[in-house]
Amino acid sequence: MREFFKKVSLKEFFQTSYFPLVLILLLCVIIFYGCIVNPLGETVCNDWLKDLSLNLVAELIGILLVLILVNRSIELNQAKERKRFRKIAFRQFKLVLHKHIHLLFNMFKASSEAKPEINYEKIEDLFKDTYFKEVGFLDLLKPAPVLNHKGEEMDWLDYLFSEFASLRAALYKVVDRYSFYLDSEVVDLLEEVADAGFISFITVIREAKECNDVELRGDLLSECQPLLMEYTSLFIRLVELYNQSVASESQMIKIDSSKWNELWGNNVRPRIGDSRIQFFSGS
Repeated sequence: MREFFKKVSLKEFFQTSYFPLVLILLLCVIIFYGCIVNPLGETVCNDWLKDLSLNLVAELIGILLVLILVNRSIELNQAKERKRFRKIAFRQFKLVLHKHIHLLFNMFKASSEAKPEINYEKIEDLFKDTYFKEVGFLDLLKPAPVLNHKGEEMDWLDYLFSEFASLRAALYKVVDRYSFYLDSEVVDLLEEVADAGFISFITVIREAKECNDVELRGDLLSECQPLLMEYTSLFIRLVELYNQSVASESQMIKIDSSKWNELWGNNVRPRIGDSRIQFFSGS
């Protein structure tokens, strides 16, 4: 029973559905009290008025209690329903988020000269200053560690564009289907990630490449460090939101130190420095 009443604030209590009843109740209490102490006089306060006001007080208290109980029950059921649909919505993210973590890590590994002396314990540890410095050396026009649907090599620009498009589609799919059941803060975050400046940056470069509008340079990531920092910050928030929404710890997205060491191995593509921009000094 405590669960029903603990969240009923004064503001909720005096909302439109309760307020007229509360006013009538107060009026009946005043009339009943007046009849008991007799300030209204016997001509106004007969026995029938005293009995009527007492009955009305009892009835109105009962009606208010029923209303509060019913409304709290509906609110609790709606909260439970929202929580259930939120779990369903975020369940679709697991594979996409896992792939995206590997994408962001592979960008770092392929552009690094060597494995940094950092003890990686959680996903947030990846995005230190070293990450943004080294990813700036990623050559977008070099081959990525994946093949397209035809079995042909993809460069990093096509790879990033493809993965960002998949993430964007997954985010908008959840927003379209489940926005009614999600908190506004959750919907805002999903839309922020989908419309992030870094994704738009990659999309614009890819479109320019397809149209042959400009002669592309492979080192363009060095020009958008603030956009990448903003994007990784949003992505970490998205992973945290996912982990808060799943039912058990086993479903959470985590990468422990042994997994990090495995990913850094040169037996796993890409190899360290595979796609790092090479600078040649003139003769």
